[in-house]
Amino acid sequence: MSLNIEQRHRTAAELHANLALAGVTEAHLRAGTDLDEREFREAMHASPRSRPEHVWLLRDRLVVLVHANGKQPVPFTVLTEDMRAPASVRFPLQ
Repeated sequence: MSLNIEQRHRTAAELHANLALAGVTEAHLRAGTDLDEREFREAMHASPRSRPEHVWLLRDRLVVLVHANGKQPVPFTVLTEDMRAPASVRFPLQ
C-alpha cells in the first residue's frame, strides 16, 4: 500500500475500532468478499503487502455494518471520502 507507517497504523486501528462497533466477527466481515484469509488479514492490518482496493473494500463494508448496527462509525482519517476519487484513479476500487 502507498501509505506511510503512521497512516497504516492509524488505518488499521480505525478498521478494528469499526469492526467492534459493527458487532460482527472477522469471518462475517470477510464473508461475501473474494478475499482469502491472507488477503483479509493484510487488509485489516493495512500491511505494506495489502492491496489498497482490499483495504477500501473492508472500510466500506464496515461503514455499512456499523450503520446497520445503529451506530456511528469511527471516522477514517486517511481513507476519507475526499481521498476516494484520487484512489480510484490509481486502484480499481470495488
